[in-house]
Amino acid sequence: MTTSEELDADVIVVGGGIIGGTFACLLGQAGLNVILMDAGLRQVSSLKKTDPRVFAITLASEKILKKAGAWNRLHDEDIAYFRKMHVWDEHGLGEINFDCAAICQSTMGYIISHQAIVDALQEKLLEMDNVRCLWSVSPAFIKEEENAIVLGTEDGLQFKSRLLVGADGHNSKLRSLANIHYKKHDYKQSALGCIVTTEFAHGEIARQRFLKRGPLAFLPMQDPHQSAIVWSTSPDHVQRLTGIDKAGFHFELAESFGHELGDIKDSTERTVFPLSRAQADNYTKSRIALIGDSAHTVHPLAGLGANLGLLDAAMLAEVVVDSSQRDRDPGRLQVLRRYERRRKGENQNVMYLLDGFKHLFESQLQSVQWLRNFGLDTLDSLPVVKHAILRRAMGLKGDLPEYARRQH
Repeated sequence: MTTSEELDADVIVVGGGIIGGTFACLLGQAGLNVILMDAGLRQVSSLKKTDPRVFAITLASEKILKKAGAWNRLHDEDIAYFRKMHVWDEHGLGEINFDCAAICQSTMGYIISHQAIVDALQEKLLEMDNVRCLWSVSPAFIKEEENAIVLGTEDGLQFKSRLLVGADGHNSKLRSLANIHYKKHDYKQSALGCIVTTEFAHGEIARQRFLKRGPLAFLPMQDPHQSAIVWSTSPDHVQRLTGIDKAGFHFELAESFGHELGDIKDSTERTVFPLSRAQADNYTKSRIALIGDSAHTVHPLAGLGANLGLLDAAMLAEVVVDSSQRDRDPGRLQVLRRYERRRKGENQNVMYLLDGFKHLFESQLQSVQWLRNFGLDTLDSLPVVKHAILRRAMGLKGDLPEYARRQH
């Protein structure tokens, strides 16, 4: 039996982004010794530009980030609220509206940039004596021993722990080293993102219009005239959108959005990322677990990707902390499977639900167009059903980890 004195850490986390950082903070808060390593350079907040990559953070994710000790390190100017949501189809008059006041909540969620969350997590991590952060370090091999696992790095370092956790994204090196198959489906779509300034104020409403090539979302920022856009469309259309000048882009964007917020007055640099869905065959092996995009990816049309990853981090953290407090080995497969049973099926259900919405709203068949517009209007007229959907989407209901259920 490996003693604690022979271990470099209780847990090693590969990937220092939002999901890996949150997981490391949750373990650190519980008193475990953690090594967090990332292949990239540490991001310095003072050097950041306007970040076009934003997340719609649910109330469940807010609780997780509070438990991790990062939420109170976000600045007021980093957090935008959305209190309503408006979804409609370009083909027809069908629409649905959600309002948090209808279920006695003050907000549906928050729009926060990727960089702001990373900054808050890193600030918390640097305060923790029991969490060691290593930057520009990449895994090279893994070797399982009787009661521990060794991770070797490309620069010749070796670290031993009870458990390795992969949070290093959809191209996870740790997942590859563990020989876990990752079944990927290419949507043959790309998403364009940037921050735009609009003629009319957004009114703290998140808006999404379904177009024939894919959904176009305007997410309200703190400035009442600024929104983050996520435009999912075909790669050739994205290439054309990134190649035209600002005036041309602003005109096409306003037209495609039905001038819902008037003219587009300004925009930041446009960024593009390909879209796919994927699911690892297994989230766990003996002494190895995957969370976030290392385990799964989904279409961004509902803005759930980061929230699913945070639920993974919270669920795995609860399992690891509970087993450690009971003096049980957190790296044993029987322990880790508790996490996989709770999260894999849930993530797969969301993945296929989003797939269904994608195909439904991209169909050009007139009968399908009529059906979806009728469906939107019918759902909009059924408050009991609509409120149940809203509570689930906000992270107020469902199979949630304890860290996502209670205020801390």
